[in-house]
Amino acid sequence: MSKKFVDYYPPTSEMLEEIREKTLSLFKKFGYKIVEPSTFEDYEKSKSLNGSNTIKFMDSDGAVVALRNEFTPKVAEIAAKLQTNVYPLKYCYFGRAYQFIQQEAGDLREFFQAGIENFHISDSFYIDLEVLVLAVESLLELGVNGFTIDVGEVNFFKGIAKDCEIDEASSEVLCRLVDKKDYIGIENFLIRKGISQKVIDVFRCLTRLYGREDKIKEAKKFANNEISKLAIERLSEIYNNIVKLGYQRYITIDFGMVKHLNYYTGIIFSGYLPQLGYPVLNGGRYDNLCEVFGKKLNAIGFAIGADRILEWKLKNAQRRERQYDSLVLYKEGHFETALKLLLNTDNEKQKIYFYTVPAKIEEAFLISKAMKVEKFMYVDEEGIKTYVLEDLE
Repeated sequence: MSKKFVDYYPPTSEMLEEIREKTLSLFKKFGYKIVEPSTFEDYEKSKSLNGSNTIKFMDSDGAVVALRNEFTPKVAEIAAKLQTNVYPLKYCYFGRAYQFIQQEAGDLREFFQAGIENFHISDSFYIDLEVLVLAVESLLELGVNGFTIDVGEVNFFKGIAKDCEIDEASSEVLCRLVDKKDYIGIENFLIRKGISQKVIDVFRCLTRLYGREDKIKEAKKFANNEISKLAIERLSEIYNNIVKLGYQRYITIDFGMVKHLNYYTGIIFSGYLPQLGYPVLNGGRYDNLCEVFGKKLNAIGFAIGADRILEWKLKNAQRRERQYDSLVLYKEGHFETALKLLLNTDNEKQKIYFYTVPAKIEEAFLISKAMKVEKFMYVDEEGIKTYVLEDLE
């Protein structure tokens, strides 16, 4: 998984398909409808939204186009252009995205994302709650364990920065330092800006506001402005409901999570798995994005890095030993009977693999053992016989 480009062979490709099926099925259960955005986008618009980390090329008519490097802007464009008065719009997706530069460990040039986006006109914390619960349920559905979803609120940081009279450009630099928990970098940057030691101590303290409910209480002493107070109040409401629903063991509060101030407008969150030093899930509220496409809509969503889930599963030996419960094999000349047997079997209850190459009975045993099945059905002139491998050792 460390390569820039990855080819998926069985059974890894089958695991990827399972991730697709499980995530989309869960998303649909929550009322999200699947969309298929174009792989291509206008380069200038992509550059303004995503920076320069896009793969671009010249189209046949001379226009510069780019491959999407994430789904959210494309899905937001679909939501903004849809002529409707019925909200929320709940969309989900699964597909490939592409990036020019690998920015952090675990990045690939082309990668799979599964995600949801919720577009609405009434700003309710219950929508934040629904999306956060769905993020937890998604990782549970994918069979990963020991995960943690860190939750922050960018307005808490924005309020403190404004209260301390930190300008917008400096706030963006400072937020990256706080997000990285870079104590020395925070101090050196603010000293160069001529900021007092008292303010420096405040921003250094933000990096340690990581934990459970007690950190919400501790954060209140730094909230001396209305913006930060409202952020704490909203995050507190969300967390209290998370506790009521029984999800608190999966959630950690992180007031030092403050990425992309110009993009996110409220709650943000990232999901982490043991043995991986980078997130497998990222999400948050972005209420300003749809305006770029001509309509004011509130929005929140998340994306799961399917490749990173695969990496974790492979590291933790979660590859199934048996891909099938049974096989159907046939002697040359008996294809028709074998085909009818396959088509009349309930594949929902039993995973049947139709081996499409004629096999002698000796070869049938070798194939079945290699595929680690307990039994196989064999069709020849004597009819259909079932062989149980355990009984034939």
